[in-house]
Amino acid sequence: MPHATVARFVSAEALAALGSGEPRFCPHPACAVAYYAPLGAAILKEQLSVRVGFKETEGPRPICHCFGHSMESLAEEWTTKGSISAVIDVMAKVRAGECHCEELNPQGICCLTELRRAVLSLQELPPMPEPEPQDACGSCSDTSGCASCG
Repeated sequence: MPHATVARFVSAEALAALGSGEPRFCPHPACAVAYYAPLGAAILKEQLSVRVGFKETEGPRPICHCFGHSMESLAEEWTTKGSISAVIDVMAKVRAGECHCEELNPQGICCLTELRRAVLSLQELPPMPEPEPQDACGSCSDTSGCASCG
């Protein structure tokens, strides 16, 4: 993940503390670490200027930073309408070029995977199969910076 992505969400001091090397995002929901560097420096989720929804246990729990969808808004729609339109809505906006996940999502990637997981959990449907980890906390070869597995 580029330093420029991390720089959008942390102070200059926190970014400098990461040092050299490409920062990584810890996707493990229970881990307090948001970003870590190959040499062991870490930035905790509390140090971010935005919340990472799947790492939070209380609201607000943002899922889509571009279009304002959160666990709470998804749950409200599910309760009141019996359906959730967020995934279709975001997919249409992505196709129209209106998405800016690289700049607005602390993960630096599209929110659709997390959005789908959130919808499935609210609808109490089986979760999607986990993809093979590429740089996931606890399963990558470089866990030196992650508090939960390093």
